[in-house]
Amino acid sequence: MRKTRFIENCRCYHLISRLAHQAFFLDDAEKTRAIELLRRVEEFSGVIVLAYAIMSNHFHIFIYVPEPEDIGDEEILRRINALYREASLAQVLGEWTRLKDEEAKLLEYSRPTGKYVSRFGEYRRSFLRRMWNSSEFMRTYKQHFTMSFNARRDHHGTMFEGRYHERNHKPEKPVMWRTAAYVDINAWSAGIVKKAEDYEWCSFAAAVGGDKKARRGYAFMYGNGDWETIRACHEKSMREAMGEVLAEREREKEERETKGRDASSVRRDPSRSKADQGLKAPKGYSVELERGNPTVAERILELLAEDGPMRPSALRKAVGIRSSIHFNRYYLSPLLERGIIARTDPDHPQSPQQRYCLT
Repeated sequence: MRKTRFIENCRCYHLISRLAHQAFFLDDAEKTRAIELLRRVEEFSGVIVLAYAIMSNHFHIFIYVPEPEDIGDEEILRRINALYREASLAQVLGEWTRLKDEEAKLLEYSRPTGKYVSRFGEYRRSFLRRMWNSSEFMRTYKQHFTMSFNARRDHHGTMFEGRYHERNHKPEKPVMWRTAAYVDINAWSAGIVKKAEDYEWCSFAAAVGGDKKARRGYAFMYGNGDWETIRACHEKSMREAMGEVLAEREREKEERETKGRDASSVRRDPSRSKADQGLKAPKGYSVELERGNPTVAERILELLAEDGPMRPSALRKAVGIRSSIHFNRYYLSPLLERGIIARTDPDHPQSPQQRYCLT
């Protein structure tokens, strides 16, 4: 079992997880469900969600983890009721009641202590171990989301790409402001919206819309003032973060020009084949990508316009890219996320009969 990572004095965690091999993409309804589950896991875990952004192929969650508390059975059961639903809740509560009623009879030998311990006590501690802990928070969130998604889509197996990424921060206000701003401008940075509050599935948009739980996260970071004051402070943080993103892009552009590359192309990826570097942009299509070759994306659109729906393998071969992971990550995923192309069978993203078409 992987050990929980802990860094002294770090109570804030920026958590990032990407969907496996870009094979899954969350539609609007799935993003909404992801946010609803996030609030349930927050309630169970005892953490405070400071900011979040649920994208179609990955998500960012910024949390603060308080010190563990000594809570009683009533509070544990309240948190269990907040997290679990229907059949799972009935099973958990049934086991809780059974073990507690027979606590005096059901003892088991514990190797670490060399003593007999209460099975109810161990069952109770199994829930406490999942609280006030960033690793357990993410494990619970990803596990429950996967089970829910698989049940709806008749899918089996994991949805996520390896272990999540975690950035640890001390709970210092400037650090929290900057991290939350970065999370909230994700959709803007990807070119999906012009203003952060226009992206429905980020915490800032929820707070602007009056969501009390979302506003609580910003009040924690900026102080318990009125919302308009907090909003003005966070908008300033986001403008600064946007300025940093634009400055970084300008530096990359200057570096490409210095190396004699076309100023409109992006940094060349080593996995890109020679074939896709020599394509000429077709007429009638113009695509700007954060990464990947815009000319290749434009060629994909031209092929779909000429030939109609195509399988991803046929598209990939037509533009000369060998790696399916590279093709999905840098071309299909951005085009799907921006609504430029769509799946012919959106309910079964991994179907062998899956094709892509222009919207």
